[in-house]
Amino acid sequence: MKKLIEKFWEDMYVAITTQNTSTILQHFAEDGIYKFRPVDGMIEIPLEKMAASCLEYKDILNGKYSIERIDELANGSWVSIITASVDNKPYFTTSFFKFKDEKITELIEYYGDF
Repeated sequence: MKKLIEKFWEDMYVAITTQNTSTILQHFAEDGIYKFRPVDGMIEIPLEKMAASCLEYKDILNGKYSIERIDELANGSWVSIITASVDNKPYFTTSFFKFKDEKITELIEYYGDF
């Protein structure tokens, strides 16, 4: 699964630079779920909306982001931590992945700045 996560992040960058949501969505199961946690609680949004919102980073993402680590958790889920410069400010994303048949069935993300 580590290679799948690396490919997901590589394709995420390609999607942002080429403005192509299908590059992101191909990694998800048909019934895949995406959630993220802003300040006030967990929110689930449709995959298409999540992919479209990623494209908004095109003009503010300062170069490619860096995968800091990818680890398998005891429950079979996976976690990745990436860092990026967005609008010339450092940010990180912690992402929790669940997979079935090499497709993401659930992705939960937490964002923060340094």
